[in-house]
Amino acid sequence: MELLLDTRNRDAPVRAMSGSVAGQLDMTFDVRAEDLGTVRNIVRAHLRWWRVDSESVHRTLTVVNELLTNVMQHTAADNNRCRMASLLLQKVPDGVTAIVRDQDRCPPAHVTPSPLAEEGRGLMLVRALANDTSMSVTPAGKDVWVFIAGPDVPTHS
Repeated sequence: MELLLDTRNRDAPVRAMSGSVAGQLDMTFDVRAEDLGTVRNIVRAHLRWWRVDSESVHRTLTVVNELLTNVMQHTAADNNRCRMASLLLQKVPDGVTAIVRDQDRCPPAHVTPSPLAEEGRGLMLVRALANDTSMSVTPAGKDVWVFIAGPDVPTHS
């Protein structure tokens, strides 16, 4: 895996590390609102490099953005006031998988927001756009996994 970026041991304003090989992107970074656009641009570039269809690119970008926003909004900061997370994105034969790992062992809470609420629809959106989702608690926190099927893969009912 080619190391693209590593600022962990430098005097940088952001702690981040990124590596990539054909069909796989692995990033670890401090989740901050001002950096979500950069993360989306990196993910978009990799999906296009892997020749993923435009609908799957859009769905994947939306889902990854929602999962990282959940990390930013619902996980506790560490001693450095950072919310570290990692994103593992993989091109698989029938679509794309993404795993967002964070350091909080508390599972995502599914809520039913009121019709006029401005928040609370993130996980509903993830479930609507992803073909499959899963969550597991790990010793270091939790992993939230999603699968976005390509256009030629039948959807499940």
